[in-house]
Amino acid sequence: MFWNFEMMSVTEVSTQFRAVTRQTQDPARQLNLKLPKCLAGGDKSVRLIMGRSPETQVEHHLGVLARTGVARPALEDALTTIVDAAIELTHAQQGVLLLAKSSGNLELTVARDAQRVSLPLHQVQISSSVLSRAMGSRRELIVTEAEEGSSTARQASIGAPGLHTILVIPVDKLPLAESLDATVAGRQSELLAVLYLDSCWPFFHLDREALRMLARKVAIVVENAALFAALCEKARLDHEVEITGQIQRQMQPVQFPRVPELEITGFTVECHAVGGDCLDVVKLSDRCHGLLVGDIAGKGIPASLLASLLQGLFVTIGALDLPPEEVVSRVNRYLCERSPEDWYATLFYAILDSSGRLDYVNAGHVPALIRRCSGKVESLESSNFPVGMFSDARYTRGTTQIEVDNFLLIYTDGIPDAKNRRSEFFGEAGLRRLLLEFPGQTVDDLAEAVRAGVRAFTEGAPQSDDIAVLAVHYRGVGNLSTTSVRPARAMRASNALGRSAPLVGRIHPTKRKLLKGDRPWHS
Repeated sequence: MFWNFEMMSVTEVSTQFRAVTRQTQDPARQLNLKLPKCLAGGDKSVRLIMGRSPETQVEHHLGVLARTGVARPALEDALTTIVDAAIELTHAQQGVLLLAKSSGNLELTVARDAQRVSLPLHQVQISSSVLSRAMGSRRELIVTEAEEGSSTARQASIGAPGLHTILVIPVDKLPLAESLDATVAGRQSELLAVLYLDSCWPFFHLDREALRMLARKVAIVVENAALFAALCEKARLDHEVEITGQIQRQMQPVQFPRVPELEITGFTVECHAVGGDCLDVVKLSDRCHGLLVGDIAGKGIPASLLASLLQGLFVTIGALDLPPEEVVSRVNRYLCERSPEDWYATLFYAILDSSGRLDYVNAGHVPALIRRCSGKVESLESSNFPVGMFSDARYTRGTTQIEVDNFLLIYTDGIPDAKNRRSEFFGEAGLRRLLLEFPGQTVDDLAEAVRAGVRAFTEGAPQSDDIAVLAVHYRGVGNLSTTSVRPARAMRASNALGRSAPLVGRIHPTKRKLLKGDRPWHS
């Protein structure tokens, strides 16, 4: 798709040109100009050249330019067509188009001769004095050798050898509605390009009027090309985001371990195409599992990359049979040494053994919650720094006992920070109330209750933060269930917690065969 922002149709422009043409059927006679001998006489072809543009020729060029502005996304090709049309319309010997850059400089982009041949840009001669004058006035400027005399020669010449007239047209951004204030205030509009034409005979009034219209076409093409380039860049970024999201989702647990003592599930909700929250469950031994929920500062692809890195670090370092505070310390040092200064993350990392003992480190994270059988809800807080901020930070662990039929809920701040349409926050109080009123008996019931509770509270309002939830049900050592690998529940949500967006639980096709065998968890 390519947009057309024409301010005037081709037919309207052609009508104006026909009016100009009727007024100047013989420009040489009306302007009382003396023709060079080579052009004098009654030769009809010569008079046609000096008469410049019959209306059919004008319409043809305007039609070419209109099609260029709409259908040809390549900026250089489009500008080449415009320069060719300008040369043919004015019978100039060469034409040059310079594009304005964000730095304020002009870049020579296209140089063509009357035979539609591109000229080597480094060989093109442009009068710096004439260009400066046109830029200063921001109006069309026609300069002849007779006007400038020897002063122009001292100022880098009037142009290429043998050329005696120059026409320069600054091309400004089209005066759209958003630039009206700037126009009223008297400020100059944004410069897009400069059209520069050389000729061995004088330019006539029709040429100048025609090129004013051509300047509008240049503005259309340049702005359209910029929009098209932005569209292509957005499509490229969207593709990269899609790939990043696929990789990130595949790195989430494809299965949650199921052992006699534990029942585990979890889900994530991204407020954008990719998220900065992560969760994982690592089987450390037959008796112990590592539980991780992390929240990366920032949004988008950088946050998702750091989330994947953080997840991989815990899988690797956690397998070394280290206490949780040492695992977090090593991760922190790695991030401080290898990641940008503004990258950091809050996280909750815990090791839960089959007896119900929970050793945990809360690194600047929201407190995990335990729902006791009595209905009481406890918080697992600490005063540790987030990881990635201070390389010499010391991390301390907390320890608690999970009793039979207790529920552990680890989550990110996307839950308490969820807002409804009245800008009210769900808050930790809302989550505590949900746990107190939770009537279910399985961990799946708890995860679904959290998601449904937040969804009902937000009333479909879009959210600005990702969500990750890891729920654990401790069933005790004496539970008679057989050890197995429990599929991660396929939960789907979105930034409104309702529309479809793939989340945890999708098993990658290449991993299905491995899951059928006796593959250790996260081997």
